[in-house]
Amino acid sequence: TTDFILASPVGTPAAEEKWIVGEFNCSCVGISRCLAAYCKDDTPNACFTDISDEDKAEAIRYGDIMGKKGLEILDKMKA
Repeated sequence: TTDFILASPVGTPAAEEKWIVGEFNCSCVGISRCLAAYCKDDTPNACFTDISDEDKAEAIRYGDIMGKKGLEILDKMKA
């Protein structure tokens, strides 16, 4: 999940608003398999290559499912 923060001044028209990502959380949406790449005090240099091949494959599978669902939602909004 992602927390979005409105970065535009009050009164900015909706079409011109700018939003920034304040936080991205993998574990609450089932991508906890990527946590090996999470930098923390004891693993400050963690990176994508620290994720096992099995966990990468499963995270990609989850991401593909969510991406397809997101596209379905966007396509319905266009119709």
